[in-house]
Amino acid sequence: MRVLQCTKRSVTLLVAACVGLNACGDSGPEVPFNPTGTSEDIEAVNSAFASPAFASFSTFSMHFDAALGAAPLVSASAQLVNFRRATSAGELRAAAVRSAQRVAALTPASTSSSFSAAIAAIPAEVAGKTYEYSGGSYVPTDRPGAPANGVRFLIYAVNPVTFQPVEPLQEVGYVQLTDESGSSTQAARVVVVSGETTYLDYTVTASATMSGGQITVTGYVTDGTIRANINLRSTVTESAGLTLLYTLDVPQRDVSINLTIGMTGFDQESATINIDLGMSGPNGSVSMSGQLTQTGGTLSVRVNGDQFATIASTGGSEPTITGADGQPLTDGDAEALQGIFAVTGEAFIAFDLMLVPVGTFLAPSE
Repeated sequence: MRVLQCTKRSVTLLVAACVGLNACGDSGPEVPFNPTGTSEDIEAVNSAFASPAFASFSTFSMHFDAALGAAPLVSASAQLVNFRRATSAGELRAAAVRSAQRVAALTPASTSSSFSAAIAAIPAEVAGKTYEYSGGSYVPTDRPGAPANGVRFLIYAVNPVTFQPVEPLQEVGYVQLTDESGSSTQAARVVVVSGETTYLDYTVTASATMSGGQITVTGYVTDGTIRANINLRSTVTESAGLTLLYTLDVPQRDVSINLTIGMTGFDQESATINIDLGMSGPNGSVSMSGQLTQTGGTLSVRVNGDQFATIASTGGSEPTITGADGQPLTDGDAEALQGIFAVTGEAFIAFDLMLVPVGTFLAPSE
């Protein structure tokens, strides 16, 4: 998976300092902190996204909107920019601004408290169609299996390094998109199947008010063994700016990650980023808090409620990293925190990836 390949790269504590976090969460279960076990928990989270089916999904979904006669939500030319983890203060602000613009575009403020979802209905001429990839784009076929109120796209093997389609094409499964809009919301369900396994199953719901809009993503992703349940909500208002809430649970390991990112204003240069991150499980609880501005930020790390580390950065300078006793962190402790930081940096990527296939279903009419 594109997200996972990023996560597995070496992530320095500079990333954490640049990410900057805000408002500690609860201290979580009172169990001893086990950095090795925490790193294993993070790897389990990562593995849920690491299937070849997810890699194929993230590559080919870029072409779905064009096949349905709509402009892509995220253009293929912008793919590397949008799906690259934010590793600096500027990149994080840029990712937040892109997310806010995307939510605003899909949920324009309405002139009343009600929101007509009829505009989200899939066009009759494509409903029930199965599409296959040919010559760099998707074309409709006579193959059966697509839902009457949706479409099906075949997906193919991709190179795990370049994420380009393997030539000649090797069909590995399909992505099924179903329109589930109601009287007051636009909604679409996405299901990714390869062989006999459903690797991804989630629903995207969009709603608008007079002051802004909200998009939620709920469902799960699995590699066939490890399952991660996802609940993601992004809200944009003119007065409050952007709020991104991201919850991920891995039942097999009894691990939960809760992340809140807030951005005041919509200007990349002047926006202030506040983030609250907490991870809890059988290997202890870690929370991180701080604020990121154009000039820098401070990150406070707590383990089981106790002060564990402080990371401070001023502008583009190297961060100052100290433990609770003023000493450097051990390698094991640093590795565990790096894994958690990486999850934080992937939040906007996960949001983008989940939205890409359903732009046609959610995009409002003129």
